[in-house]
Amino acid sequence: MTYLLDIPADPVSRFREIYDALNEDRGWWGDASSLRFSAVTALTCPGDARKVAAAIRESADEIKAESGWFGPLNSRLRFIVGAMLVLHQDNARDFLTEVKRVRDLFKEAGLRRSSIYETMAILVLRMKADKKPIDNDTVRQFREMYEEMKKHHWWLTGPDDFPACAILVGEKASVQQIGQDIEDIYQALHAKGFSKGDPLQTAANILYLAGVHAEKVASRYRALADGFKENGVAIWQSDYDELAILSFLDHSAKRIVDTVLRHREVMESLKPKPDRSLTFNLAASTTFLELVRVDQNLKVVTDAKALLDMQAIINAQQAAAVAACSGAAAASAASSG
Repeated sequence: MTYLLDIPADPVSRFREIYDALNEDRGWWGDASSLRFSAVTALTCPGDARKVAAAIRESADEIKAESGWFGPLNSRLRFIVGAMLVLHQDNARDFLTEVKRVRDLFKEAGLRRSSIYETMAILVLRMKADKKPIDNDTVRQFREMYEEMKKHHWWLTGPDDFPACAILVGEKASVQQIGQDIEDIYQALHAKGFSKGDPLQTAANILYLAGVHAEKVASRYRALADGFKENGVAIWQSDYDELAILSFLDHSAKRIVDTVLRHREVMESLKPKPDRSLTFNLAASTTFLELVRVDQNLKVVTDAKALLDMQAIINAQQAAAVAACSGAAAASAASSG
């Protein structure tokens, strides 16, 4: 996987530089959340922050021109995908051409249809293939991984697991072993008191990449949740994926928690001010990059970063849905009044 992994010495300051540069041109009706997630995605892009921001905007404009207003990469998501294309030195036209082609291969393979999650999975597979065409054998492996997940949790597994399946394609272990290892992590997390469901499955999928025994990584996960609770930060199911990313770190729970809290203060100063969930999400991402030990296993870092970027797209989509629902409810209340 060709990856411009230039981890900054001070990720939270780098985030602020890129976000501020993006935010300058946001406009009155622009979506700040997608720009924040874009800045997180672009943290490891080398070069001047303003030039990185300009490249992201150019890529986002290309996506808009190629896919139109009503494609899966709508105006909120195109900035994050644009950041990933910049990071991987890709371009919108080639990427979207490949998406169209591989979606047909997915259909032929009998995979469930879900435009945005298919697009995200294809983006991951394209990254792993260094932008070479995705072949039928890769799609077959992808489907096998998806079917293996369904064997363990048929009621939970759906297209939202496509990005994780894509990351897991090409792992050295057998599909069956990967599936069992993920299930062991899932059950170990539940035994530590975390609620079963889609968020826990996503966390288990992410934590598999850490290459740490289920019980050990579940203990790390629990220690972090307890550390945040001791500092007045409740961990909800919506935070499970961030907690998973932080559990990669081979540092004490106290150091990780303290770093997140320090970074969160910066996130709370952003304009417009993010909500509680978003400040935690962003702070977890910058903390991961500040504390990760690159020299241990670069592949683990790059795979985890890719999934972190995928989660940014998912989180941005969810934030957009919540905002739309809130706006509709407010309009309904106003009209009924």
